[in-house]
Amino acid sequence: MASGIELAGDNQVSSREALVNQWTADGRVFIAHNPVVGQPETMSATGTAIGLTAPSIRYTIPSGALVVPIHVKLAVLTVGAKDDIFGVLVSEGDSYTSGGDAVAAVTGNAVVQGDAGALRSPGVTNLHYSDTAIVEAALTNVRLLKIEESQPPATNQSWNPEYNILKGDPMVYIVGPASFLVYAVQETAAAEAEFSLSWAELDMDLFTN
Repeated sequence: MASGIELAGDNQVSSREALVNQWTADGRVFIAHNPVVGQPETMSATGTAIGLTAPSIRYTIPSGALVVPIHVKLAVLTVGAKDDIFGVLVSEGDSYTSGGDAVAAVTGNAVVQGDAGALRSPGVTNLHYSDTAIVEAALTNVRLLKIEESQPPATNQSWNPEYNILKGDPMVYIVGPASFLVYAVQETAAAEAEFSLSWAELDMDLFTN
């Protein structure tokens, strides 16, 4: 991860929306989601707190790559009248160890391609969700981007937690190697949820330290 990165002069724009629109038009925005739309997948283990080594969704930003997470949203199938915790973290280095189910990262995840050539392929690696438990190594220099806790008054209440830089959540430029980690924890039963996430992959030479 890196701090103190600034947009080079020609890339300065007036708002986050304009930045995301620019990245999308350049074919640098990618989208991923649960493999079968309408079929929820199991999130992380149960508990009353986030277990840092057991995320629900994760991906690695490779060394030398630059990524801006744009959004993550979950639609949880059923919640109980217990604690529900949603967290989004970044850790230095590639902490992925094992497990997880791979999310198909096809070139079609690029919403728009500005060039006439082939669509870019996603550069992030180890993009997984936790229908099979994910195991991370100990995290390093953790940055907490969002934490949200809900305690519904009764069972079967809706819970749709979200991290979204276009809705005021922290916006970060992440220089690899690093890991982007999402946690959805329920107290008595593992959450079953559909999910979607998006991110931008940028060229390092567009930025200055």
